[in-house]
Amino acid sequence: MMHKAFSYFAHGACEDTGLDIYALCVYIDARCELSAHDLFDELTAALQAASVVPDCVLVIADESATQKLLGYWQEEESRRETFQSRCEKKGVPFVKCYQFVVWCSRSGLSVIHTEGAGPEPYFKLPLLKLIRHGLEALVRKNPVAQIAPAGHVFKHPSKTVSKLFIQTRELATSEPELSFLGRCLAGHLDAFRLPDLAHVYIDSMGIYAMVHEALVFTGSTARIHSFHSYDELSEQTPPTLPYAVVISASTTGGMARTLYEKQGFDETRILTIIDSSREHRHSATLIALDEIDDSYKKRLRDGTETQIELYGEHFASKAKPPRAVTLGLSHKPSRLEDFLKEFGTNGVLDLNASASPSGRPANRLVCVDTSSVGSSAKLKEWLKEEIHWRVATAINHIIYADDAGSKELAEHAATLLQEARNSSTTPKVLCYDDLDDLSLKGATGVLIIQALAGDGGLLREISRDLREYLKQCTPRHFLAGVGLPQSADTWARLRQFLVRNASNREYGFSAWFALPIGADSTATAWQAYAELFAESQLADLLNESLPRDVAMKSIVLATETYQSVPNGFFPTPGGDKLVLTDGFVFFGKAFEKVSEVSDATAFATVAAVLQAARDLNSSGNQLRPNGYESVVLDPENFLRFNDNLLQACILRAAHPAELDYSSSPQHSRLMKEFLLKLFARHARPYGGAALEFAAALASGRLRLLASDLEEVRDKAIAQLKEVESPLLGLICLIK
Repeated sequence: MMHKAFSYFAHGACEDTGLDIYALCVYIDARCELSAHDLFDELTAALQAASVVPDCVLVIADESATQKLLGYWQEEESRRETFQSRCEKKGVPFVKCYQFVVWCSRSGLSVIHTEGAGPEPYFKLPLLKLIRHGLEALVRKNPVAQIAPAGHVFKHPSKTVSKLFIQTRELATSEPELSFLGRCLAGHLDAFRLPDLAHVYIDSMGIYAMVHEALVFTGSTARIHSFHSYDELSEQTPPTLPYAVVISASTTGGMARTLYEKQGFDETRILTIIDSSREHRHSATLIALDEIDDSYKKRLRDGTETQIELYGEHFASKAKPPRAVTLGLSHKPSRLEDFLKEFGTNGVLDLNASASPSGRPANRLVCVDTSSVGSSAKLKEWLKEEIHWRVATAINHIIYADDAGSKELAEHAATLLQEARNSSTTPKVLCYDDLDDLSLKGATGVLIIQALAGDGGLLREISRDLREYLKQCTPRHFLAGVGLPQSADTWARLRQFLVRNASNREYGFSAWFALPIGADSTATAWQAYAELFAESQLADLLNESLPRDVAMKSIVLATETYQSVPNGFFPTPGGDKLVLTDGFVFFGKAFEKVSEVSDATAFATVAAVLQAARDLNSSGNQLRPNGYESVVLDPENFLRFNDNLLQACILRAAHPAELDYSSSPQHSRLMKEFLLKLFARHARPYGGAALEFAAALASGRLRLLASDLEEVRDKAIAQLKEVESPLLGLICLIK
């Protein structure tokens, strides 16, 4: 479905009450043919994409479109009630009001209708601030601001050398986003609204569509002229007729300064769409990057970097080969050994198992038994100190997630709170599923406990629910026993979300420890292999030198082998289970015997190490790409960690891009040589993970240069073609 709206989440303080309000803003493109179906489809899609239920929903459009949409809202009673029911929980309406906002080129933004709040808006929202949040959402969503890779800087056409490169043309990637951006431009520069505006000068054709959209919105017939950035800047002089100047991007404000100081242009008629800052500028600035993320201010250079020369909005330099990263002790997570000692033997469930008592399928590859977390003596010892030192004494209600471990921790916390206060009254303990306004009656403070948290989705949900039942000044403390987030950034964002509120104090947040283990996307190795065996077309994959019956029987054997271990790892070519030997550096002293380590624990360890490599602050050894440099795992890793189970874990836990050697002849050759030796020695311990490597090649998760891949495939088939086998079957599936 082609979306006709741009939606984003914003927040701001109510101008009447001062309450911090979360608003779901849905800007609908008036240029599209709009129906009632479109309105409710876009609202539903926006609500489903929101991380939490908002306090308010804003529908924003041009005047004629807003009136039409409002008519649909009022006339389509059943659809409206269906949508409003999505905004309720246990009969409580979490969304307090629905506002329809007109965006007019002359008068700006105004609320024309509020549903469910009487004649006056329930929330008087700072509409301009909410629109600015929409611009921030575009910057975060689209590849606008790029940072030069480690050891490099950008040399701009202005001769400015900077770590920052801004691509304004990427700011809007859809028609609704373009329409939204055009209206923002028109509202930010008074010159756009001049009735006799005759000329608009732009420095790049990449922003032509944005400026044209702004002129259409204001009804202007002004002509757009491009002066191609710095090539023709010195030739520009202010025209006699009313004009405006739009600069696509700037990191220092140099172009606007030149136009004002040397060329004589009026600084009140100059607009820079994206700048690194608003300070000391000779133009209006639509988007200041340092207001979105402080890190844009901290990009320093030391003068020794290699320069990447820019021409317009393109590179003049050759593409960089990928940077290879070898895993080492610098990539060991600080709390990995604690996790392994406490839960590595009995706490980690089988891969792709369900941690839910109801038996629902797991949504994470790595699952930990919450009961083992809740019963951990070390965790309870930490909990005692945390309650004594950091938990507010005003707390008289404890809410726990619906699992055995969280319940055990909550009951233990209640006892500790009672002892700490020397009180005869125990705090009320209740399950989150039983949470409502009656259960929280008389609450003077709330402690929310979850034994095991991923990215904190449930904690966010509870936080949102508490906004409905408690005053914002009521103390609350969020406590997670163990966190297994996707990344350090997601955990930091969770903390920020939970502690922030409208008061001048933060809510409490504690966790025994967090161990980022990477994201489970739709492209996991298990899903890729399932698709490989489900969609393979045998006739297209056979090799001319291989008898057809041998190939077909081998592929059947490979399929049967996969079906015997759909949630685990392939066995060795001989049918044995993959094994570990002593000496894996990342285990440390967590295990007395390597036989205690399950496949799931080994995978969790490797996944945590890889994620720590991605989160590493040292850019030279960080396993994270940027816009101009890809990153791969050095083939040396498979020689350094040569246990077949560890090799399998690396192959499955790595992102496909981290195993893509197709753009580096050097690394592709090294990987080719390793694979040729591995397949040649598949019957020995050295080649125990041969099926895993063959599956990675066949599924496309492991990529080589086309010539190297063909050589590996042909030589492996020549060695294996005498006898049908699962390994030969997987080799046949390599395209």
